[in-house]
Amino acid sequence: MPTNSTTWKKSALFLALLGAAPISIAEDVNTKFYGSVRMGVAMVDTGSATDVEDGANGRDYLSRVGVKIDSVVKDDIKAIAGVEYGLRSDSKTNDYNQNGSVTLRQIWVGLKGDFGTIKFGSQTNIWHSFVRSAYFSSAGDSLRQGSIRDDDLLNYVYKSGDFKFGASIQMENQDGDSIDQYQVGGQYKAGPLTMQLAYAQDNRGDSKGSLTGARVWLKASDAVTLSAYRHQADEDYDFYTGGSTGNNYVVNDGVKTSGLQTCKTEERSSTGLYARYRSGANQFHTRYAVDSCDVKGDVSSIKVEYVHYLTKKYRMWASYEAFDNDEGRAPKTDTGDNFTEYQVGVRYDF
Repeated sequence: MPTNSTTWKKSALFLALLGAAPISIAEDVNTKFYGSVRMGVAMVDTGSATDVEDGANGRDYLSRVGVKIDSVVKDDIKAIAGVEYGLRSDSKTNDYNQNGSVTLRQIWVGLKGDFGTIKFGSQTNIWHSFVRSAYFSSAGDSLRQGSIRDDDLLNYVYKSGDFKFGASIQMENQDGDSIDQYQVGGQYKAGPLTMQLAYAQDNRGDSKGSLTGARVWLKASDAVTLSAYRHQADEDYDFYTGGSTGNNYVVNDGVKTSGLQTCKTEERSSTGLYARYRSGANQFHTRYAVDSCDVKGDVSSIKVEYVHYLTKKYRMWASYEAFDNDEGRAPKTDTGDNFTEYQVGVRYDF
């Protein structure tokens, strides 16, 4: 009986510890679920006499859901990870479809501490974080160069006071180049002024060009914010195929095509000026930009947006954008150079 009693007590103690272990671990793990639902209607007017390339269409403007987790590893060092999915399957047209598949946007793992943050995986790149992030509610903005996210990125970011630095390398596809791309970025805040710089070096294939960018922000008052940016690619930079990633497309003979024709293998610059005014729950945005290709010509765009906040995280917006394209940059329509796009949308962040 004593032997059986001792064995039973040991077994009970083991089971108690085993049951308590997950609870103890779970207490050290912080989990944050988040998302953003961005639905709206876009209407493109190409000036078509037959209206075959015009009309309204429901759009999903980069809606997503995700989760971030972190836990203390040692002292002030945290293990971090994240997964994020987009709620539409086709990243080119922004259309949403019932029974459509979701799209993996980000998956990464890393460490965070006094030394900074280091992450590896599919994630937002340094270029976008420093000099390219969108100005408008739809989270897309035409006439910008580079890309938002990419795969196989090893990103490092360090912040100290008013200074921020970022660097990354990319390894992808076993294409013969162990490192396909380098990116670096820097940011400095001086009172109401924020200055940002970024550089991307293409190390893939025979064309090893570069993309440079600069952006400034000026908080002129509590109500007024101003910004300007410049992106410059040399003729050998073809990493992102010269793409502009706005929400704009037109339909020609039933085929969706970008309303902004790009210019791979040419020198290209993108320059924009932006202003924002906010009064209570109302906000007004405007941006003028010019995208210039060395041979194919230019595209200019002016966009205005009105936003009304029902709550801090729930907003409605309406916008208008007009394009003036040189012949070499014109969309493939029966009317030639210019088109306009109207948007009405709702965005709920959580």
